[in-house]
Amino acid sequence: MGRFAFQSKPDATTLPELPTITIWIRFALAAMFGISLGLRNETRGFFGIAYGFNIIAFAPMMWLTTWLNADINSYKSLKFAGVPNGFALMLLIWIALFTMHHPEEEESLAKVVTNVAEMATSVPETIEVPLLVEDEF
Repeated sequence: MGRFAFQSKPDATTLPELPTITIWIRFALAAMFGISLGLRNETRGFFGIAYGFNIIAFAPMMWLTTWLNADINSYKSLKFAGVPNGFALMLLIWIALFTMHHPEEEESLAKVVTNVAEMATSVPETIEVPLLVEDEF
């Protein structure tokens, strides 16, 4: 019976590398979902984020509990290991692909940022403040 066989019941002593494997599974799921969102030009941010979080956080846990029947409590940090990093990877890929498919919006944003930067640097450097004259009394 293999270490990843159906109902193999791994724990921290029989499969100590399971947290690392779970992290890489989460990275793979995050990359695939981020590519999916980016290529589909998904613009509904809340749904993409909510579905992405659910897939990244809970799909590996379902695999661990239903297929492997792993003793999750024997591991220190298995439940959410790699979730923040996987979530960030999903967002990075989604934003990068979405930006690559919309160069005109990127160009208009660059113009706005350039204009704001130019306005911020064109402020007069010195402001004349009248000196207060002390009273003679």
